[in-house]
Amino acid sequence: MAVTTRRRDEPAAQQPGIGQFLRDVYDELRKVVWPTGPELYRYTMVVIFTVLVLGVFIGGADYFLAEAARRTIYNNGAH
Repeated sequence: MAVTTRRRDEPAAQQPGIGQFLRDVYDELRKVVWPTGPELYRYTMVVIFTVLVLGVFIGGADYFLAEAARRTIYNNGAH
């Protein structure tokens, strides 16, 4: 039967906890490549434009479908 031991230069297994978690988060955030100012502005404009276009599309579709349903269901448009 093989017996393995921990070498002296290997760190001991750390117990998981909030301190270790926060250290890991900090280490990972240091690896992130953050966008520059112009990139952030451009990405923000793309998101705002996309939200506006989709909002107009969904609002328009809702309006026309509701109008079609109202005219079809309620007296065929005769009020």
